[in-house]
Amino acid sequence: MAILKMKRIELLAMLGDSKSILDLIQQSGCVEVLDVEEESNDFYKLSMSTSVNQFEKFKGVATQALEILNQYAPKDGGLLDSFAPRPDMTVTDFYKKSQDADAILSKCYGINALYKEIQDAKTEIIRAQTSIDQVMPWANLDIPSSYKGTQFTSCFIGSIGEPITEADINAKLAEAVPEIDFKVETVLEDKNQTCLVAICHNENAKDFEQALRSIGFVTPSDPTKHEPAVRIKRLEAQIEKCNEKIAENEEKIKTYAEFRGDMEFLVDYFTLRTDKYQALDKIEMSDNIFVLHGYVPEIYVEGLTKKLESLFDVAISITDPDPETEEIPVLLDNGSIGQTMESITEMYALPTHNDVDPNKAMAVFYYLLFGLMLGDAGYGILMVIACLIVKFKFRLEPKKAATVNYGLLCGIGTTFWGIVLNGWFGDLPAYLANGLKMGGTNPMSKLSFFEAMETSEATVVFLMICLMIGIIHLVYGLCINIYNMWKHGNKFEAIFENVPMILIFIGFLPLIDSQISGVALRAYATDPTVTHGAIQGVCRALVVFFDTCSKPLLMVLAAGAALTVLAPVLIAIKNKQKFGKVAGGFGAGLYALYNAASGALGDILSYARLLALGLCTGIIASVINQLAAMPGNPILFVIIFVFGHVVNMAINLIGTYVHTNRLQYVELYAKFYEGGGRGFEPLTVNSKSFKFKEEN
Repeated sequence: MAILKMKRIELLAMLGDSKSILDLIQQSGCVEVLDVEEESNDFYKLSMSTSVNQFEKFKGVATQALEILNQYAPKDGGLLDSFAPRPDMTVTDFYKKSQDADAILSKCYGINALYKEIQDAKTEIIRAQTSIDQVMPWANLDIPSSYKGTQFTSCFIGSIGEPITEADINAKLAEAVPEIDFKVETVLEDKNQTCLVAICHNENAKDFEQALRSIGFVTPSDPTKHEPAVRIKRLEAQIEKCNEKIAENEEKIKTYAEFRGDMEFLVDYFTLRTDKYQALDKIEMSDNIFVLHGYVPEIYVEGLTKKLESLFDVAISITDPDPETEEIPVLLDNGSIGQTMESITEMYALPTHNDVDPNKAMAVFYYLLFGLMLGDAGYGILMVIACLIVKFKFRLEPKKAATVNYGLLCGIGTTFWGIVLNGWFGDLPAYLANGLKMGGTNPMSKLSFFEAMETSEATVVFLMICLMIGIIHLVYGLCINIYNMWKHGNKFEAIFENVPMILIFIGFLPLIDSQISGVALRAYATDPTVTHGAIQGVCRALVVFFDTCSKPLLMVLAAGAALTVLAPVLIAIKNKQKFGKVAGGFGAGLYALYNAASGALGDILSYARLLALGLCTGIIASVINQLAAMPGNPILFVIIFVFGHVVNMAINLIGTYVHTNRLQYVELYAKFYEGGGRGFEPLTVNSKSFKFKEEN
């Protein structure tokens, strides 16, 4: 029951019951309302766009107020509290609380108004500070910067856009107008400009001003009517007043913290009303009745119809949708493990009703590959502990439970492969055994499959294992495709389109042994000095397998190649095509063989990333331990150790997540999955602050 079967529902009822029926449907959350045009002049639709726009406006006001309140009065609680379940609310309590919507909305408007005043005050502070910056160079000027002179003198107040001394100014002016008597005094000299005051007789004002302009003199853009210090003081007082206003409004906003829950409810309330009126926009009605069309999962049909018929006078028709003419929505229903994969699949594409739901199928390998790429038991144990704490502390809702279970299974897979790869926060046990100093031996070495081998030997054997896992993964995807095609009646195509590729993938196994790990594996399996009997026994078993099965597997590879060439011919014969197309099938088969061989090799080699990421985590972790041990101080060791491993775990978690998904999307999904389904979008209670509970 992975992809739920859908039914078409048509409901006819009295117009006066329309809103009550939609309320019940919304609370049930199992009907997607369709916008269908009936071929009848007796029905019409009412436009609800005005109401919808109004509700969206009110929702925006409430959302903004809540964001402002959370900014100035943050909600108590840490990261774990985000997993807490929403409080329950009965329908009766919902309607009772919704009567206070106007009062709560007025509080939201009040918060938004206070915030607007804060923003206006901040803008005013920026303006005032900009003005201060402009006037500050003239702070020592004891006359207004707009001063023009006396009855007999002309005064010029301005600046030159470069550093220049008073003596140089006098020299340049004396050279420009030697016949004019003047006086120049600099107010400020810095690296950006030189501020000055110049005086001359009124009779020479015009020529003297021209001389000033010739050396780069400009007057202030906003001259003061009083001494510049007076303006600066006034602007600083204005800034102080604005800061007081900001502080006052911030305190007023904080007083609304007691209404946070009401505002969260208001956001949900208007969300529900918006969704409901958008659904009302789709139903058809006459003067007395209305008609609703939609999709409902088959498992909910009986319960929904009984409830509607017991409360209202309704006529309900349940039929099968036509897959040829309708885009039937998809709703997935998996177990606890399958649900952990649904978000991964949804990022790629939902399945169609002709697809196999990939979630349970993907989960078989997903956590194995994830754990292999992260590959540190210490990191895995931390993930398991964190997820178990959340699971036992909270009564998780389905989506949050799926997220936590996803992390838990990833942690279990990581712990398993960490033990195999002997990764415990890198090589931490060796440092613990040596008093947090370098040079110790790892007391947990016997837990590692690879610890008994030399580094080079272990690496190539590890690569062989990664590629073998990849082959199994790819064959698994092709087997799923056989099952899906067989289920839909394409039995002949299921065999001849997939079995040749399965044989080719399996036939690559002896090539992996001979070209990648054969020498290292055999050298270790026959080394008489090895003391790890169990590990050497496993290696000997692999050697026996390859020595015994290499020739048969190569024959399997040849059979796969032959079937790949013959498959287009056999399919053409089955479809009773003409001789020319049958003969052309050989050419198509040869081309298909080239693509199959190159594609199979590329697919298999892509699993080398398992080796790369698996080694990367452990190597970086070991380097962190070495850096932590270098100072020789236990306290510094702990500080460097914690910081380094937190960063390493975070970075490698991201890389592991991305590449695990890639192996599913590119390698596994390409073998059997089409996707492109449309998600089921029911009229439901999209609330974040509460959830409805049953009441008698």
